[in-house]
Order: sequence, then C-alpha cells, then structure tokens
Amino acid sequence: MAKFKFTNSAVKDLSDIWEYTTKFWSEKQAEKYYRLIIQDCTELAKNPQTGKDYSEIYPKLLGQKTSRHIIFYRLIDKSTIEITRILHERMDLKNRLK
Repeated sequence: MAKFKFTNSAVKDLSDIWEYTTKFWSEKQAEKYYRLIIQDCTELAKNPQTGKDYSEIYPKLLGQKTSRHIIFYRLIDKSTIEITRILHERMDLKNRLK
C-alpha cells in the first residue's frame, strides 16, 4: 500500500495554509482545502511518477500542483513518498526549498 509522510516543514506549511485560509476565507473553506491537499498527497503516493521534476532546484525533488500550491516530495522507497514542502505557486521556490 502506498504511503506518504510529512517533514516538519511540510506540517508547518499545512498549518500556515490552514491559518491563512481560515483568516481570509473561513474555517469551512480551510477544511475543504486541507482535505484536497491530503487527497492529492494520497494520489501522489499511489502514482509518484506523475510529479514534475524539480531536481534543478533540489536533487531528486518532484512536485505536483494542487490548486494554488505545489506539493514537493521525494521518493523514499517503492511504496513511500516524503512530502517535503507545500508552497504557494507565487512563492520564491528556490529560496524556500534550500
């Protein structure tokens, strides 16, 4: 069974996304967006090859867009991916991923 795990940075990203969405939209919208991100992480774990190659930013880094954010991840083994960051598409990705 395919699995995913979060780095501490990715957990903080999720928390920040939740807080921002709650503040500017609503808790209901934050919950909806959180579920979308988790669903996309689950799908990425099942099909990790679907991600875009971001190795020019960081070695062996892959990413998949989900709404306005990009889920960055690495393959750990055949059945596990590690979600390293979840960043807004407008952020300076190179500096945030160092």
